[in-house]
Amino acid sequence: MMRRLAERPGLVFGLVFAWKLALLVFTAQPIPANDAFFYDGPVVNYLLHGEYVNPSLALVLPISGNDVYCAYPPLYQLLLLGWMSVFGTSALVAMWLHVVLLGAYMVTVLGVFQRLQTPAICINLAGLFLFSITFHDRPDTLAHLLGVLAIYCWLRFHGGGEARPETAEGWSWLAAAFLLLTVCTSLQIGVIYLCWAGLLALSGACLKRTKFPWAPTLALVGAVAGLIAIVRFGFPLWWEGFQEHAKITPSLTGWRLPEVGDLLKLARTAPGIILVGTLLAMLAMRGKMSKDRLTKSPHASVAITGLVAAFALIGACLVIITANTVHIANYLQPIIVGCFLAALHNGFGQGKPGKLYVALFVAAAGLVSVRAIGMTTWGVACNTGMGYRESVQFVRKQLDDTTRGAPVLLSSAYLYEGARHAGLRWVHADWPGKPAYSTTSWEGEALVKLKPAKLILTQFDYYRRYEDVLAHLQGQPGLVEITVHNTAVIRSPDSIKSMQRIVQHISWSPVVVKLDWR
Repeated sequence: MMRRLAERPGLVFGLVFAWKLALLVFTAQPIPANDAFFYDGPVVNYLLHGEYVNPSLALVLPISGNDVYCAYPPLYQLLLLGWMSVFGTSALVAMWLHVVLLGAYMVTVLGVFQRLQTPAICINLAGLFLFSITFHDRPDTLAHLLGVLAIYCWLRFHGGGEARPETAEGWSWLAAAFLLLTVCTSLQIGVIYLCWAGLLALSGACLKRTKFPWAPTLALVGAVAGLIAIVRFGFPLWWEGFQEHAKITPSLTGWRLPEVGDLLKLARTAPGIILVGTLLAMLAMRGKMSKDRLTKSPHASVAITGLVAAFALIGACLVIITANTVHIANYLQPIIVGCFLAALHNGFGQGKPGKLYVALFVAAAGLVSVRAIGMTTWGVACNTGMGYRESVQFVRKQLDDTTRGAPVLLSSAYLYEGARHAGLRWVHADWPGKPAYSTTSWEGEALVKLKPAKLILTQFDYYRRYEDVLAHLQGQPGLVEITVHNTAVIRSPDSIKSMQRIVQHISWSPVVVKLDWR
């Protein structure tokens, strides 16, 4: 087996993509997570009802819900519009787009490794960390594809592989263009890749490999500033709508000390990055990271600059932004790990990585693959009884049987069907009212104010958020009568407290909650 890994570059990448396709075709996984429709909703509503808004957010974001969707940069929605115009507006159609984008991302990562002439064994060990990418239903998939394309172009410009002198300048401009497109897709991810590419440019100049690309850099800064100014002064409603979301987003938590849960999330999400950082620190303490060695090792430059960008993200997740944002590191991890191993293989530091190093990285890859294993086993079992098609039909019938004009809360995975029912007031289950994250009762207060006729929730959303809220409402005499119908044939890990943080969101079976308000 090790011989095959050492001789066939991209073998693991192909196996991971084949696994992704099999999961999607046979079980419709990964299921759109709780915020997928936040980004897809305006396109779905435009194609179905002719307005580029997301009505499911109207209670909380009235501009994006009623006037024009402007809560997030628009490039992903533009791509989705073209895709759904051809294939339709279902959740499954959106899922296929993300698998295609993920495949393009994998090909681009392989392109990075090819330009750096990375040994096959290092490529395949890095490919094991692709199993950590199990949530890809946001603009993030497109943003990471564009970001990695930018890194590929910077490597062509800086001499990773051999770029001809007459074409090198063109690669730097192309890299700047991809970075701009990344920012236009996701601000957070755009900042990470701007940091990585900027560090690559600085390292290339400091190590005297090439001149710093001042013209493309200044053009990129000017373009970003220009776009902000155009929106700020040319489209004040868009700017106000963007601020409307920024003010209430749970992404910013304020300054805090990291909790045990934050550290556990980091350990199971980015162990490869932590391992590379630890081993590099050990090499530095032994005096194995001289400027001369860095100059001779483009792999080390890519790994170290990527590691700095990743640690900047990790540090922010521990002290000021939500720990969930660390999932961005999933897409950085394969390149950082592969380039670090290749640097060792080519003599950087202490020579070729031995069996101990290989075992450490295989163990780290096993840690990030826990949810992937759960999807392939428990997830397959959960979806044999009530899979995607059965769930969609069941949700459709529940919506047809609801009184016209009544508000209905739906999980993101079912809102694609809810959007087809123009006679109902379909509301995003994550946004039933103005959030107050400092309290524990705001969802219940929002339900009392809205008085929805039904909640149609995934197993994930029901047990993660609404089970306790509904129990509290049920305990108030004379307020509401609640009937819960859980369609799950096989119990999902979301319903088990000890498993909720390990394997989540792998069942299509809806939970229907009927509310009879007194």
